[in-house]
Amino acid sequence: MIFTRATGYAILALTELLKNQSPIDSQTLASNIGISKYFLAKLLQNLARDGIVKSFKGVHGGFILGKEAKDIKIIDVFQSVEDKESIVYECSKNEDDCSRGMSAVCSIRPFLNMLEDNIYSYLSKYTLEDIVNKG
Repeated sequence: MIFTRATGYAILALTELLKNQSPIDSQTLASNIGISKYFLAKLLQNLARDGIVKSFKGVHGGFILGKEAKDIKIIDVFQSVEDKESIVYECSKNEDDCSRGMSAVCSIRPFLNMLEDNIYSYLSKYTLEDIVNKG
């Protein structure tokens, strides 16, 4: 699976934030998208670390988008939430870095690398704005 629930929920949370001009607290946001506040808090922490959302403390605190929807690429959300570079399979592009030392005889490595490149390219083309407008 390319996206885990975490990525799906992060995208849902971002679409909710897009609907509002003022910060939304994590409890309200979690309730709106139907997930645990604690699970959402971890996602928001990663998204804030990478500048995808901004957080505000205090009585009127909460979260807002850290960038324009047109500037939030889906690949960036994936990498922020999943906290990994690889989308499909943990297979090094560099033959010398094969963890098993089998790159010279691995018959699926070229296919997996091509698949990885194609999916990365595809997800790099789409933004939060695209999802909201096409959804």
